[in-house]
Amino acid sequence: MNHFSNNFYSAQAKGNALYAQWASKYKIGYPELIVLYALDTMGNLTQKEIREGFGLLKQTVNTVICDLKKRGFVTLEACKEDKREKLVVFTESGKLYAHQIIEPLLNAEERVYKKIGYERMEQMQETMELFNMIFEKEAEKSNEENI
Repeated sequence: MNHFSNNFYSAQAKGNALYAQWASKYKIGYPELIVLYALDTMGNLTQKEIREGFGLLKQTVNTVICDLKKRGFVTLEACKEDKREKLVVFTESGKLYAHQIIEPLLNAEERVYKKIGYERMEQMQETMELFNMIFEKEAEKSNEENI
């Protein structure tokens, strides 16, 4: 692995670690933080949408959702488009629970965006999306070559 790859991966991992630290501040795990973040910022989602949008494993998302459901923070409702899919929906207590964790996080992120500048943040997002798209194709190509 070359120097650039090490630095790139290290920076990405450090960002994830900072979110994990945020989660531990509230005595929850990183996956729960991400599920709460997804639902609080994007509204009702299916487990599949959470997985694909935030890069979590199927079993991890399912475990978090089951725990949140058991604690009375979410319910599962049939999706209008596909009855086999279930939407994860906050209960009133779930909205309050998520908001007390996610609102301060969003405020911190907003302060960071202002310091860095929205234009640079947009460039970073576009670059990461491009990296992910190209890397996904390279990974598929690599898998096909190894079959």
